[in-house]
Order: sequence, then C-alpha cells, then structure tokens
Amino acid sequence: MSPELQAELREAWAELTEAAKASKVTNFHACTRTARHWTEDPAAVRAIAATLREFPDTDSQQTT
Repeated sequence: MSPELQAELREAWAELTEAAKASKVTNFHACTRTARHWTEDPAAVRAIAATLREFPDTDSQQTT
C-alpha cells in the first residue's frame, strides 16, 4: 500500500472513530462486494462513517 493510501486510510479511520463515538454505536458488521476488504478501502470506511452520522444520539432524542 502506498504511503498516500496509508495516510488516506488513517484519515478515514479517524472519521469513522469520531462518527461511531457521536452515534454511540458500539458494534457493527460490514462487508464489501469487491475482493478488497472494506477495512483497507478509504472510500468504504468513509461510507460507513457517513452512515453512522445518520444515526442520532439517543440521549438527545425526546421520548413521548
């Protein structure tokens, strides 16, 4: 893996870590349709981060 791709992957994982903390997700499962594992693909890692950002923080939701 090139140094540029490694740097991009580190940045993507940082985004995913922050998104997971904000959503309070503690576990998830992901897979890919390509031969490349999703954990090694910055675009896939960022896509999961974007999905997690769509989940609201349950502490901030009002229940009726």
